[in-house]
Amino acid sequence: MHAFFSAFSALSGSRRQFLATVGGAALAVAIGFGGSAAIAADREHTIIVGLGGQINTLDPLRADYNQTNTIISAVYDTLVTYDDTKLVGSLATEYAYADDAKSITFTLRPDVKFHDGTALTAKDVAYTLERLKRLGTGVASLIDGYDSTTITDDTHLTINLSKPNTLFLPSLSKVYILNSALVEANKGADDGQGWLQAHDAGSGAYVLGDQSQAVVIDLFPGYWAVEAGRPESIVFRRIDESSTRRDELRAGNIDVAFGFADRDAAAMATDPALKVVPINTSYQTEVLFNTKVGPTADPKVRKALRMVYDYAGGLRGIRGGNGKIANGPLPARLDCRPELPEVKRDLDAAKAMLAEAGAANLKLKMNFQPVFELQKQEATLFQSNLREIGVELELEPIAFPNYLASLKDPNSIPQMMLLEDFAQFPEAGIMLVKGYKSDAIGTNRTGYANPEVDKLLDTALATADEAKRCDIYKQVQTILDNDSVMVDMYGVYKPAAYRVGTLADLKASMLATPAEPADFRLAKP
Repeated sequence: MHAFFSAFSALSGSRRQFLATVGGAALAVAIGFGGSAAIAADREHTIIVGLGGQINTLDPLRADYNQTNTIISAVYDTLVTYDDTKLVGSLATEYAYADDAKSITFTLRPDVKFHDGTALTAKDVAYTLERLKRLGTGVASLIDGYDSTTITDDTHLTINLSKPNTLFLPSLSKVYILNSALVEANKGADDGQGWLQAHDAGSGAYVLGDQSQAVVIDLFPGYWAVEAGRPESIVFRRIDESSTRRDELRAGNIDVAFGFADRDAAAMATDPALKVVPINTSYQTEVLFNTKVGPTADPKVRKALRMVYDYAGGLRGIRGGNGKIANGPLPARLDCRPELPEVKRDLDAAKAMLAEAGAANLKLKMNFQPVFELQKQEATLFQSNLREIGVELELEPIAFPNYLASLKDPNSIPQMMLLEDFAQFPEAGIMLVKGYKSDAIGTNRTGYANPEVDKLLDTALATADEAKRCDIYKQVQTILDNDSVMVDMYGVYKPAAYRVGTLADLKASMLATPAEPADFRLAKP
């Protein structure tokens, strides 16, 4: 018998029956049994989550995939994390930049155990970073400039950088620390990627459990930060359709789910057995201009187009009022944002600005992702709005991988691109440096190049003083707003829902959007 099925057969009958019951729409993943002994769990102390999208791996390397990150955020720990938008220690009790921002010293917690009982040491941190550097994919992009790690002793280390980089420390909030001995013993020919696809090398609040019917994580009794009320087990089922998640929630087959369509959220809001929660993280809907070539290279044209969209109508009619009109290039939930005015719809001013730019009979093209129904509606609304001032807008669907490929050359960036963007972690600098620095080819989504902005961002990267760095970020955002690099439409809230009597509450996360499983608390512990 294959080990996958053999391990499942070894489970107790009640456990098998429980998993078979919840696994009717199990996650379609190419992973086998996780190897950890499953802790016996009953339905009363188990939370079943409905998630959309395929999980291809549970390797922390791919924490840039939201489906992967949601689960592994509960299985692994990071050196630092965020309490809302405030950076705080996690595995690290102390950390500090050198004055030149080219190195960071850390003190580790002395009482942390991995799930196999091995003690966490500085060697595990060094191993994790070196592995990312070797593989060069996934969240490896967040540690650009990593040079080496100097280990002083088991709980003290220094991370050395090749150049000043004040974004390195917050980026570590998405770098999950591996059990180096365990991964090394199973590294194979691919540096452990195959093994970590379905196995656990973490120290988090949960251990990876059974995966035969759905992905299950079980509470780790030796966790260093024990908190009352956590579920004994959390089951993740793949349910892609919003309406199916709605129906499964109503039937009691799942306890919580995220990413509902507004119409489904509205329908559930009248059900006394359910609680609908608008999760406010960092999602912002926007249209990005190609600022390098074509008509949108003219700031006057861009400014005119910003004054055409029906912001209030789109937020109310398409998003069901679940959000707030934006006021700047970065999501409102981030810190270090200047107080910028909302862009107002003014068709007369838009016509005058186009006339001033000499842009008569303007014909434009905008790409959007057709898999998202709301984007279709927003694209159509913008097309209709532009027609009111005599501008013809052609709508062209694009798959997200093709869009990403277009960013390799500023000349191939779409003239206009409708996106729902969000911050990987709540740090203004990472969005500004990756999005608007002229040498950020592949992540600069507008082709934007401004020597003044480049100089300011370089200065920020070398400025260890947080307040001074924040002031620089505000200056950059003001310049971007004046240059009209985008139509910043609205911040959007993501409707989530859970069954009353299962969870005590639902806490939004800025790291594993929209919520971290390790933050779940039972209504009746």
